Amino acid sequence: MKTAKTFDLPLGGASPAEAGLRTTLQTDTLRQLVGAVAEFVFVVDRGLRIIMANRGLGERSAGQLEGALVTDLFPQSLHARALSTMHRVLANGQVDGYVAEIEGNDGQSRHFDVRVSPIRDEQKIVALAVVTSETTEQIRAERAIATQARMIESMLEGVAVINEQGVIEITNPAFDMLFGYRRGELIGRNMAQLAGWPYEQPERWQPLSTKQGRSTQVEFDGRRADDTHFAALGVLSRFEVAGRNHSLLVLQDVSERKQLERAILQAVSREQYRIGNDLHDGLGQELTGIALMLRGLAGRLTTEYPTILPEIEGITRLVNSSIESTRALARGLSPVNLERGGLSDALEGLAMHAQELYGVDVTCTHRVKTIRPLSTELANHLYRIAQEAVRNAVRHGQARSIRLHLHGARAKVRLTVTDDGIGMPSDAVDAPGMGLKIMRYRARILGGEVRFERGAPEGSSTTDEGRRPGTRIVCECPLEPAADAAKARRPRKRAS
Repeated sequence: MKTAKTFDLPLGGASPAEAGLRTTLQTDTLRQLVGAVAEFVFVVDRGLRIIMANRGLGERSAGQLEGALVTDLFPQSLHARALSTMHRVLANGQVDGYVAEIEGNDGQSRHFDVRVSPIRDEQKIVALAVVTSETTEQIRAERAIATQARMIESMLEGVAVINEQGVIEITNPAFDMLFGYRRGELIGRNMAQLAGWPYEQPERWQPLSTKQGRSTQVEFDGRRADDTHFAALGVLSRFEVAGRNHSLLVLQDVSERKQLERAILQAVSREQYRIGNDLHDGLGQELTGIALMLRGLAGRLTTEYPTILPEIEGITRLVNSSIESTRALARGLSPVNLERGGLSDALEGLAMHAQELYGVDVTCTHRVKTIRPLSTELANHLYRIAQEAVRNAVRHGQARSIRLHLHGARAKVRLTVTDDGIGMPSDAVDAPGMGLKIMRYRARILGGEVRFERGAPEGSSTTDEGRRPGTRIVCECPLEPAADAAKARRPRKRAS
């Protein structure tokens, strides 16, 4: 094996200083002390032969390593670098070092940080201390972090790290662009400054970042730097850094998808409204006319043809039944008519119909004092949510008492459906059924949210011994989505 020139000791043996060093290194106390160090420590003489090793290497014990050239411990490819470093330390007395990458027996690269320090006796360098630290895990972690950082930087979705106070600490370019800010301008801002309903309050972000073991979907109206809005949909995942809670928020702009979904729902609602009106004002009126004609005919036949009178009365009953069925179909297709009482009357009708159909006690109260009337879209979605909540309370919750309450104040409206049933299972929201998912979807279309809580209605007849947890479903939403409000506020450009 070819090696570079070394500083050989005289043939007569080591100098007195080197001999004293060897004696010192053989003490048990020093060996135990150096043996407790995590790194590999070698003390080599000026001839670069190992005087002491704090642990064995490979199949060779620490004692077997003594007397061997330190370069024998390194692959051939590192000999030149190792020798040149140790020669420099012997020549100038300055601490030096290098990093090494060695292929292990498993084919994986291992990384080491080698530091070489002089050992002096009366200002004369008598030996070298070679300390080798394995940095494989650190290097792999740094490379993994760098790779992840490059991946996040190149993602089309906006990514941000938020601390437990809701303050933004890290963003990627897509996140800055999503909200219309320059690179780095969002660092230090609270997420509530970028969010419309329902996350415009800072306290709304804090409980989200403390949820354990699962990701949380968030959906809100994003507020850009120019005060325009967009529909933001994302996932908030919790993690810890140095014992402190943080959240990773991945967002995307779903405005076009929301507009398309909303347009489809509006088209369906318009068609249902048209068919409902046609049934009510068209077929229903025609059937009513037929019933009146049959009554008139029955009056004439009473004296002239009394034998066929029962048949006429049977036909009249059948027509009247058809009229009721037609009206029921019309109410189902178009339950809310703003010209005939609006949502409040529709909910009262729902309560009466449910009481007759299911045989349960259903009450309806309302107190609406909003800055403007409810829109047809808002009223229809809230009615459908109430309808599904009542159906679930009876079928799955085994409720005996249900209360509907509609409350509106200024620019917000809240629908609450409370029952005294057996309660909702904790995993009901994630169950395969579509009822609850559609309720949440309708609320999101309105720019709001649905919460599922426990709580029996006030005045429930259930005794304390047999009290059941009950369920409270709360749908809260703005009077109009922020995106629509922003469009309404946007000034028109003057024609040039």
